Amino acid sequence: MPLRGTIHAPELSTDPAFLSAHLPLWASVDAQPVGRSIEDRFTAAAARHVAEIHWDLLEWPKVPEAGLYADFKHAEVSVLFNAATRDLDERIDGHTVLVHVRRRNGDGYEERHASWLAEQVGQTVIGPPQFC
Repeated sequence: MPLRGTIHAPELSTDPAFLSAHLPLWASVDAQPVGRSIEDRFTAAAARHVAEIHWDLLEWPKVPEAGLYADFKHAEVSVLFNAATRDLDERIDGHTVLVHVRRRNGDGYEERHASWLAEQVGQTVIGPPQFC
């Protein structure tokens, strides 16, 4: 599929006609702090459509008392709009937050790590792991 050109974040419109002309749309916002207006604008544009915001290059801290290792490689978060899986193939009315953690030996490490991360923001894990 040919590339349709680059759109810089300040030029991202929520107008459906603009977005339709650029689908499928992939955007990268490198080295920007969380809380910039781009997340709000993207969320408004994607609200009724299947879409994803993905943050990588994060760091999960070492938590010795919980048996968790520090991790950079697998420290990611995805917000899926109107989708239940990373493949964006199962449409739902709502959003899914995926916390990516290192898969260990099948001993439940990823569930413990995801649960610990959820607790840090006052939440709980509500679904099973998705393995890719």
